[in-house]
Amino acid sequence: MDTSFSLRIDGNAKQWGGNNSPQGDRQNRRRQKLQALLQALKAGEMDAARLAFTALINFDPSISSDPYLHKIGSALQSSNLYAAQHFGLELQSRGGQLQSSAAVNETRPITKRTDAFGRAVSLPRIDLSA
Repeated sequence: MDTSFSLRIDGNAKQWGGNNSPQGDRQNRRRQKLQALLQALKAGEMDAARLAFTALINFDPSISSDPYLHKIGSALQSSNLYAAQHFGLELQSRGGQLQSSAAVNETRPITKRTDAFGRAVSLPRIDLSA
């Protein structure tokens, strides 16, 4: 009795990490959503900008900590089109690069508290068991 199976390997399968990968596709869609927001701001369309902002944040919640995007959202919420346009231009001048919350957390240096003599100082303990 023959128990062999035929196996075919597809050499044209998508590779991870390139522009055709799921990650590359996700970055392209995020870039498109950001461009829709910036174009709506440039055109002065408050409702379209609000929808584009919501779509962008819902698509990738990790970028909600970006300082310029946060300011744009606050300005849109308070119906301040001029401020939203200003922060949109600031974001565009930065190259349209958004900071995700993971990137913000990774770039913070870990600091040690030291006294005047350079010795490590620990935080005081507080007993809350009373």
